[in-house]
Amino acid sequence: MFNPCQAPCQAPCQALIVSAEPVSCEKTSEILFRMGLQSVTCCSLSDARARIEEQRFQFVLCSDELPDCNLRTAVRVLSSSSGGVPVIVLSHLADWDAYMKALGAGAFDYIACPPDAMETERIVRLALARNPPPRKAFHTTA
Repeated sequence: MFNPCQAPCQAPCQALIVSAEPVSCEKTSEILFRMGLQSVTCCSLSDARARIEEQRFQFVLCSDELPDCNLRTAVRVLSSSSGGVPVIVLSHLADWDAYMKALGAGAFDYIACPPDAMETERIVRLALARNPPPRKAFHTTA
């Protein structure tokens, strides 16, 4: 069975998924994997903060229902502790009010769960465009 509190991935991870819901974590991870992106998951805001201290992420996907905080706190803390990377809300509600609440909390965007692959890819590509991976420096010899 999928464990949302898995160990950090060994390769550089582009995405941090913060959700206590195993099905949402698994579906989101699968979509990212098909896009060629590595992800790491955790169950709570406190776990997420520890992961952010361990490594850098290009974006965060965060559930609107975490066991240790509300949505506004989660978005604020994840954004500030990760250096302002895009925070995308994963919501169990698929309605306009939930979308506006996520944006009002400071989220980059919103994905209703279970996540639709095409919509998730579109939003993730926008987040990556906002925060592209660091480029490797080319060294020339003189």
